[in-house]
Amino acid sequence: MKRKKPLFLFLIGMINFLLLPQMVFSEDNNQHYQIPNVPVISQLPELPNGCEAVAATMLLQWAGITVSKEEVAEALPKGDFPMMNEDGILIGGNPEDVFVGDPFGKGFGIYHKPIATLLGHYLPEQIDDLTGGSFDNLLDTVKSGRPVIIWATEHMDAPHFEDQWQDEEGHLIDWYNPEHALVMTGWDDDYAYMNDPMTGERESYNLWGFKTIWESMGSQAITVMENFIKPTQ
Repeated sequence: MKRKKPLFLFLIGMINFLLLPQMVFSEDNNQHYQIPNVPVISQLPELPNGCEAVAATMLLQWAGITVSKEEVAEALPKGDFPMMNEDGILIGGNPEDVFVGDPFGKGFGIYHKPIATLLGHYLPEQIDDLTGGSFDNLLDTVKSGRPVIIWATEHMDAPHFEDQWQDEEGHLIDWYNPEHALVMTGWDDDYAYMNDPMTGERESYNLWGFKTIWESMGSQAITVMENFIKPTQ
């Protein structure tokens, strides 16, 4: 029996290794974490303003849920595109609650809370809203093997004030463009790796530039719970 113990320990070690996210170290031992097999989906042409729905679809498909980007976009709660009322005040939906406008056409976007709620319908009690957390926590989450939906901007351009309106309850909404949701799938010492709905490609962005943009857009981030077990393919 004692002779079998080294083999047993070896097998346990191999199992633990296979369960870890893919980790690659360059020759100078720089860190490089990349989560494999996260679907890359383009929002175009069907969803010109549906980056959040497409990012959610990528996470759901990675988690083993069979669903299309159109189905997710249809399921989004939706509010009115801002329109001038009789008093000359722009009134529209609140992105904290609904998609403002139409992801299939003219629209602004939607923030983390309603997206987390929608994801919870597909994965009950399995969604972790990391919004408001630290950048280190975001990196650690990806390092643990969980892709993360994040809110930033297209091409990581500096956000600029675009418009302002009120919702039906009188809350003032300031909208900053070019708002964009992506799925973070990896990082190293220099770059953050994203599945980008706008390009339909896996893109790399300067890690620290991304940090600045992500924080300026509210440090919004959603993933699955730490104890989530991804179904076998």
